[in-house]
Amino acid sequence: MLFKYIKRQLISLTAISLAFSCTMPMGGSQKIEKEETLLSIDNEPISKENFVYLYEKNYNNDSAFYQKENVDEYLDLFINFKLKVAEAHALGYDSLKAFQNEYNMYMTQLEEPYLTESVFNDSLVKQAYERQKEEVSAAHILIKVKDNAAPEDTLKAYNRTLELLEKVNQGEDFGKLAFQYSEDPSAKQNKGDLGFFTSLQMVYPFEEAAFTTTPGDIAGPIRTRFGYHLLLVKEKRPRFGTLQVQHIMIKSSSREPKQQQEESKLKAKAIYDSLQNGGDWDILCLNFSDDKRSSNNKGILPPVSEVRFPPSFMKGVNELDKIGDISAPVQTDFGWHIIRLYKKEPVLPYEQMYPSLVRKVKKDSRSSTSRAQFINKLKTDNSFIENDENKEHAFSLIDTTLLEGKWTIPTELSTKDQKKVLFTLTSKKVIANDFYNYIIDNQKKTKNDSLLEVTNNYYEKFVDETLIATEKELLPSKYPEYKHLAKEYEDGLLLFRVMEDCVWNKASTDKEGLKAYFNNNINKYQWEDRVSMSVYNTGSKELQDETLFMLDSGRYKVYPTEIQSLYFKDGSSYLYKNTLKDLQTISDALVSDNNLIASIEIQMPPKSGTKLRNNRKDKMTKNLLDSKVDPNQFNIKFTEGKKQHVKVSFYSKDLSNYVHTKNQLSNLSVNFEEGVYTKATLPFANHIQMKEGRYIFEDQERYIICIVNEFLPKGPKLFEEAKGSVIADYQEHLEKTWLESLHQKHQVSVDSTILQSLYRSQESL
Repeated sequence: MLFKYIKRQLISLTAISLAFSCTMPMGGSQKIEKEETLLSIDNEPISKENFVYLYEKNYNNDSAFYQKENVDEYLDLFINFKLKVAEAHALGYDSLKAFQNEYNMYMTQLEEPYLTESVFNDSLVKQAYERQKEEVSAAHILIKVKDNAAPEDTLKAYNRTLELLEKVNQGEDFGKLAFQYSEDPSAKQNKGDLGFFTSLQMVYPFEEAAFTTTPGDIAGPIRTRFGYHLLLVKEKRPRFGTLQVQHIMIKSSSREPKQQQEESKLKAKAIYDSLQNGGDWDILCLNFSDDKRSSNNKGILPPVSEVRFPPSFMKGVNELDKIGDISAPVQTDFGWHIIRLYKKEPVLPYEQMYPSLVRKVKKDSRSSTSRAQFINKLKTDNSFIENDENKEHAFSLIDTTLLEGKWTIPTELSTKDQKKVLFTLTSKKVIANDFYNYIIDNQKKTKNDSLLEVTNNYYEKFVDETLIATEKELLPSKYPEYKHLAKEYEDGLLLFRVMEDCVWNKASTDKEGLKAYFNNNINKYQWEDRVSMSVYNTGSKELQDETLFMLDSGRYKVYPTEIQSLYFKDGSSYLYKNTLKDLQTISDALVSDNNLIASIEIQMPPKSGTKLRNNRKDKMTKNLLDSKVDPNQFNIKFTEGKKQHVKVSFYSKDLSNYVHTKNQLSNLSVNFEEGVYTKATLPFANHIQMKEGRYIFEDQERYIICIVNEFLPKGPKLFEEAKGSVIADYQEHLEKTWLESLHQKHQVSVDSTILQSLYRSQESL
């Protein structure tokens, strides 16, 4: 279905991205034809052109989008949208001062691209190239808003950014604010720190702010396609050549327990040690890197010139010289990284980079003519003619009090002098009194003692602003798109306010209504078949067997201490000094960790007497018990052996520490993961099934044990598990009910003849 992706709102905010892009609207000015009324709500006309504008703006890539079925479907959505706006008018939202201020702010932004002139200039390419030789270190706070977001969403994001800027200005820590409020996901690890970047690496508004802001200063709010940013410039430095690296990342955060942080560090070191001893980078990366976006591609990252990296990461990069060099683990807010130099190229000469730079520069908003060039164009377009005699006379009536910012219009100034025409435009005559009032409103004390120069400066600004103001007045008649966008802004802001009061706030605060909706629609909130599964990924067949032993026996071998001299002399059960010392070592280990078990094997010659066996066992048992060892923590047995040594093996019952212990003893021994998976998300799906059991197999030179602990059949979710979806659905339910009441409250009529004309080909419009 053509409109299947339309769910809730009709309009998109193409205008917002346009207003911030600083580019001239495409197509230039056009003559606006007489509008036809497609429909009316409460006798207020809504034009066919307004409908067509929104319709084509959203769906102009569909070759069949003027078929009757599609037009009718969109018309229903359009009417619903306009009904909400009509209700906002009926409730008086358009008369609120807050709304009017918001609307005027957006109109100022909307006007901007229509009041500039786009050109392309080679100097901008040179600027981009020169910036390639420099790097800027910065941090940012991002409040997300989509490029095509509705006006109300954009306004909300803008105001939120201003609130955060005020917090920064009041002295709150930028990094802490980024951690708490930034909607850039990486801010939770890096507190907004972007590391170093250069030109053409960030979107242009962001780049421009970064390269023109003094280190230590804050820039913003800055609008990009990602949303609104506050930018803290930290440092600037010369830039090195273009680099590309690979990495293996082990996640770690300062918010994790210290033991977990230490385990991540040891794991990273184990991987590095393995690489230093001939380990295969590709296999280690695939099996152990926590960066799943790159691990399937040998850990290759985008070139440094195309993406930002944390400073500590870049320090590791800078230490690499030759292709294939590998860094020791470096730590960032994301975790530990082993970095491998994949590609290294110098910055190319300007002549070689020029073609690619031209293509990139032409795609953004770097090129705009100076204000003077644009003003000259407006003078031509508006047939600007200046009356030099009247201008000179007007200047003669201004005295040196202007230099103090205290000039007033002479009381004796005649009406005739006030009405003398200074210059004419196609649509108006501008008189001396207009200029005088401009001075009164804008004059300031100046250190410039040249009255003529100061007066002329005011005059030139007055002319410029008059031309701009005249152009603003003509925008609706010159640019049909501008007229439609202005209406879109107004409707969008009203829509946000009325939806917030009548739907969104109600849905999020009506707890009883939410619960009732959930209970009445429980069939919508169901789990599909899932399994709870644990996965042990081991580095050898021996480790796989050891892991299986641990799973089956509930214990695993550990090495808490060394026992070297525990033995008996031939035919004796006497405990010598060294033996007593070792027994004390065993006791200390067992007492300090009640999860430990000691397995003690006493070697006895063949045909040893029962009495000797019992004496040896009794003496060792008594010694351990005297040292307060739990009798359940050790067992003593006999094996054949001529030397009569005593072999001691330690085992731990603390299975939660198994992976950590194994990885301390051997590089990359065991990797453990657990989770709940559906059939679509099940790892190693070729080897296991959606039913309980243990699956043992080899994959990618690793030895895997998958344990499906529980099969979780289809069934209803708990309210808390489905709460997010319930709120969204309840909002939709409230909106539907509200719309039904709006159809009853407001009178809607559609001109069937005009509607029929829309069913024709696009060319007929």
